[in-house]
Amino acid sequence: MAKVDKKVSIALFDKIAKEQFQNEATIEWHDAQLRVKYALSLTDMLAFVDDVVGSCFHDKLGYMPEVKDFAIKSNILSRYANFTLPDNLEHRYQLVYATDAMDAVCAAIDGTQLQEIVNSINSKIRFLCDSKAAMIQERINDILSTMEEMRDNTKSIFDGITQDDLKNLMGAITSNGLDEQELVQAYIEQAKSKDEQAE
Repeated sequence: MAKVDKKVSIALFDKIAKEQFQNEATIEWHDAQLRVKYALSLTDMLAFVDDVVGSCFHDKLGYMPEVKDFAIKSNILSRYANFTLPDNLEHRYQLVYATDAMDAVCAAIDGTQLQEIVNSINSKIRFLCDSKAAMIQERINDILSTMEEMRDNTKSIFDGITQDDLKNLMGAITSNGLDEQELVQAYIEQAKSKDEQAE
């Protein structure tokens, strides 16, 4: 008789997780007490990814890769730890890059989860850039198609017009100035003249 593996119940799994794994630790950082989460919740992880990706795209400037690392570090400090960061980006940049706060927090968090978050950010940015490139290519193709249709339509409009007809038409335009009524009148007269010659 084959041995049946007994599954670990949710209740037992929860009990072990609570007893053996503490998700939050308090660490000393200079004169401050930092509360650092070992791992983010699913909701916090999704918000982290969305915030960084959103920070990398600007309505007028497009994709700004130079913002990505700064946005990641800001989210590490504010989501994994209890840092309050200033809204002023210049001030925030100074605090993020001119202190060892990042080192202190990163030493206490789950590096695997953080790497997965960074991978997700990179994948989402790549997807959005590829989507925008595909959309631009589609627009270009639409414009080229429209131009080809215009060329074909223009060709059919001028079908049967001789070089002399065009020469007379251009002469009327240049001698009388560019006036729509005169242009149409000259074209009509040329067409009548051509019809009369055909009779």
